[in-house]
Amino acid sequence: MNTIFKGSLRGYVCEDCREFISNVDVLLYLPYKQTRVPDATATAKEVFHVVTKEEAEKRKGLLIDKKTTDINGDFEFEINERYLNSDFDIDFVCGSVPPKHPKPKREEQVQFHITTLAMQAELEKQTKDQNSRWNYTIAHKWWCYIRGHFFDAWVICGHLMNCKTNKPIANATVTAMDADFLTDDTLGSATTDATGHFRIDYSAADFKKTFLSPWLNVETDPNFLSFQSGPDVYFKAELAGTKLVDETKADARKNVGYCLCVTLCSEIAVTDPGDTFPSAWTGIGNAFSSSYGTGIHDFDANGFAGSGKNVLFSTIRLTGQAALKSAAGNPIEYRFRVSHTTDLNTAASLPEANFTKIVGVTPGLFVKSTVSKLSRIVPAPLLNEIFVESDQSDFDTEGWFDVNHAIERTLISVGLTPADLALYNVIEEDTLISLDTTALTTQPNVPNIFNAGQTIPDANKIDIEKIAIRFEIREVIDKAANNFGVIGGDGKTLNSIVINNNPIYKKLAIKELEDSTLCSPISGIIHLKYTLYHPYLSTCSLRIKKNSETTETHINDGIIDNPAVVDQRTNASSEINNPPTMERCTYIVRLYSSTRKHNGDYGDSDGSWPEEQLFFYNG
Repeated sequence: MNTIFKGSLRGYVCEDCREFISNVDVLLYLPYKQTRVPDATATAKEVFHVVTKEEAEKRKGLLIDKKTTDINGDFEFEINERYLNSDFDIDFVCGSVPPKHPKPKREEQVQFHITTLAMQAELEKQTKDQNSRWNYTIAHKWWCYIRGHFFDAWVICGHLMNCKTNKPIANATVTAMDADFLTDDTLGSATTDATGHFRIDYSAADFKKTFLSPWLNVETDPNFLSFQSGPDVYFKAELAGTKLVDETKADARKNVGYCLCVTLCSEIAVTDPGDTFPSAWTGIGNAFSSSYGTGIHDFDANGFAGSGKNVLFSTIRLTGQAALKSAAGNPIEYRFRVSHTTDLNTAASLPEANFTKIVGVTPGLFVKSTVSKLSRIVPAPLLNEIFVESDQSDFDTEGWFDVNHAIERTLISVGLTPADLALYNVIEEDTLISLDTTALTTQPNVPNIFNAGQTIPDANKIDIEKIAIRFEIREVIDKAANNFGVIGGDGKTLNSIVINNNPIYKKLAIKELEDSTLCSPISGIIHLKYTLYHPYLSTCSLRIKKNSETTETHINDGIIDNPAVVDQRTNASSEINNPPTMERCTYIVRLYSSTRKHNGDYGDSDGSWPEEQLFFYNG
């Protein structure tokens, strides 16, 4: 009479990432050492080991049976009744590892001893409970070693979560990259499941690629002076085209092993329509916070943004997150108001009455922008991604913005109904409202009456200009009855923000051409004349290039590169070619400049096009 022994074999990749060990041979032996006690009294570290050729040879005659695990790592043995009181050694021969890596090209058998088991006690458990099964999970250290050393099978197991709520983010595409000195390699991509879990399998060939591959493969570590054999891994993640994680090689985890366990988090809120979470105005664009402080993204006391002392220009995105509903299920509205009366950011918040201009009410302030994105939970042939763009109709007469109205309006516009929102996740695009600062600028530009080399008089310079911004948010309990709930106290105010929308005043000329004509050849010492002015002038430079060359040569006259000169660089006689060494050729002189203007996402492009002066040098 035979009795069935049921078992299952698994391996830990990470503590929360196990896999079934399928398609391997499980070997059942009589004990190799007759005096040995079952391994239940020993630790797994002392028991689990590689079976050597010598040991395998000595145990040949003790082999009782061999079975192959199924797709779930399960196996079954028929135990003859004459062996019921015996202990058994259980080994396995690893022919492959998930996901179906080929058997290694090795002469020796890859065999491991798992444990010694008291069979009678285990069979009694399984007789009492038909669902009982002996389960063995190989420890992380051993299983990762087996996978990588014998099969070149590398794996990344991870989770993608929201940084603030710790809620998993599903259906996102996560890509693992290897930072290399030559070119970064893509190790693989995976889609997160409902728990935010993802898994990426790869091999050494994926991170040893070079421009000579496949003839030459080698890991080219960015720090090539201290060569390491494992990849340096960083991650990208996106959902419906929105970047959730955007690491660079500076964030790389150095020289990772065969198994990498990682948790990634995103500041972007990916929520169900009914989710609630803290609502707040947190920043301006991606570059600046909306708070006073000493951090590199904060505003200083006087209203300059970030560590670069930037001033805001053009359209700015007022960023943060606002839930669609309150905890009670009521809609949420918010608004932004502006004041030309300002104070230090270290002072108490300005009085509410100062904020007389309202985005969405005062003409010219509101700019349409994408405020949310809807991502279909279960993909369909159409409308998997829907962009929700703010519109004037989403504001009431007091400037309160209702993102629920914006979403419903958008759903209807694409042929759906508000009820279809349940089919989607809401991706907060981080933009609450976009504001055009040019509608708040009153300072005139410098009049175009000054020549190159002239100093801009104080009377024509541009004065500092500041605004204050106030954010308010509320729960709409009964709008018709003017019944609202307060969220976040009295709102949030930034007392001082420096703005500027004036262009750089820049002029460039060559004295010798002014004395003749612009077409006349010139020779000898050449005298450049230039004027650069802006209240927030940043970098400035002069460069010259010969027509036959591709690179420019820097000109330093002691003024153009002088950072101590705050708002203007002017020179009426900047000498080049002294003593005369220039060859007979056509040359171009370029005057570059930039400002500290920034809109929170990118810097001012005003200085991207230089002033130019072309001339022919006759020698």
